[in-house]
Amino acid sequence: MEKEFKITSAKHYEETMIAIFEMQEQEDPLTAAQLAEMELMLKASEKYETEEL
Repeated sequence: MEKEFKITSAKHYEETMIAIFEMQEQEDPLTAAQLAEMELMLKASEKYETEEL
């Protein structure tokens, strides 16, 4: 069951993109939970880009 992740502002979008970048750059392999969270964040980012930018 996926949780809902929604971006509500440009600042939130920016913070989300930074968090995704930091997750991708960490040295340790991502856990399944982190990968799922990153996927939700990416989907929300794409939706925000389409609707707001």
